[in-house]
Amino acid sequence: MQGYEQTQLLEPLVSENPDYCEITNRILIISPRPASLRSLVAELAAKCYDVLLLHHADDPLLKMVQGSIVVIDRTAEPHFSSAVSAVHSSAPVLALVKNESSVPFPNEDWVIWPCSTGELTAKIQELSTKYPTPSEEPHILRFKDIQLDADRMTVSRGNSRIDLTKTEFDLLRALMIAGGKVLSRDNLINQVWGEQNFGGSNAVDVHIRSLRQKLGDDPKEPLYIATVRGLGYRLADL
Repeated sequence: MQGYEQTQLLEPLVSENPDYCEITNRILIISPRPASLRSLVAELAAKCYDVLLLHHADDPLLKMVQGSIVVIDRTAEPHFSSAVSAVHSSAPVLALVKNESSVPFPNEDWVIWPCSTGELTAKIQELSTKYPTPSEEPHILRFKDIQLDADRMTVSRGNSRIDLTKTEFDLLRALMIAGGKVLSRDNLINQVWGEQNFGGSNAVDVHIRSLRQKLGDDPKEPLYIATVRGLGYRLADL
């Protein structure tokens, strides 16, 4: 298919092979100059990543496949593919930039490119643990030592169960699904209360405060939920 290149790992014939990959993570790379990243794709594939290289963000394949990480090449055009987060709202985005002054979005993770593949894969591994990802069971979300089971409506921290109200549960789930992206108060209202909201944006702050108390989270030094002044809330960094 024109417009993309895909490197798919092949299952080895002998599982004892020391280079055998028991687990692969899919990396979606979007670049206006895909040919310039072919060596990167090859090296990532060699490190047990399943890589899909796309030429532009409106490629129909982007809506059909999911990735653990979305890498956007902004070295040529800083604002290239700015709409990709709307398609992959649950996947962390890593931007390749020329220098620190060319970082276009303040909340976006980035790395200066070109760099060593080791440095880039280390950053990818960091993002894989930094943001919550669905487990093999899609109804379970994990972030740090917090586990949320959407089917059973339960939340636990380590081995301890945390009793939340439905509103607190829905707020936490919305933040975990967002994968570290900032959610405005209006966005949280729409997701949690919908058309039945009567409390205004202050209701979000009240319930977030209660949720933090139950999680044992300090808003001044947040471990789980961070406040973004003038915007809303997001999951706290590691």
